[in-house]
Amino acid sequence: MNAVSPCVADQITTATDKKFEPVARMADAIIDITLQQGECLPLDLHAKGFPSNEVAALWHFAHSLASIELKHREDIVTFFQQKEVRYG
Repeated sequence: MNAVSPCVADQITTATDKKFEPVARMADAIIDITLQQGECLPLDLHAKGFPSNEVAALWHFAHSLASIELKHREDIVTFFQQKEVRYG
């Protein structure tokens, strides 16, 4: 499935207001790590270039956004799988 709506994290920033951009970047990294490894811990973000102070300050917000995005993606996949079974 290639048609995925914009990431939840990407929707919290605008062209004129970039104050949530670091959180969105971290949420995207958490999503990538989770999809690769099955989970993401704060220490995993250091390998992606996030400094300790940024991880400490933004982890909870970014992790929450990433969790919402991953759940959203899971719901989309489940919806299409159910549709295929019903109509397949």
